[in-house]
Amino acid sequence: MEIETLLTIGGYLLTPVTGVVSWLAAKRVRNNETLNKLQETIDMLVAKNSDLINQVTELRSENSQLKTELVAVRNENAELKKGQEELMRRLSSIKFKTTSPRATRKASAEKNNNK
Repeated sequence: MEIETLLTIGGYLLTPVTGVVSWLAAKRVRNNETLNKLQETIDMLVAKNSDLINQVTELRSENSQLKTELVAVRNENAELKKGQEELMRRLSSIKFKTTSPRATRKASAEKNNNK
């Protein structure tokens, strides 16, 4: 009778022990799956970060070039302003003689008659 009792008790104990072992194994599998997903996410973030760094580098280069061009345009603009001021100064020093359109036509007509 002892053997039957031991088999019965062993049968009752085997079920929970098997459940605990299965749960532990499943937990390890779940942890591995979670770690794999986390690693995939990290790899994706590293790739995106690398792309962003490349874009920032390109934009810095373009920004530097634009700043250089802006300085050249400002210098050209300053030179043009100086030239304009010089022309305005020259124009203001010249005295214009104004004549009416009728006087201009009359003078033209007289020139043509004298020929």
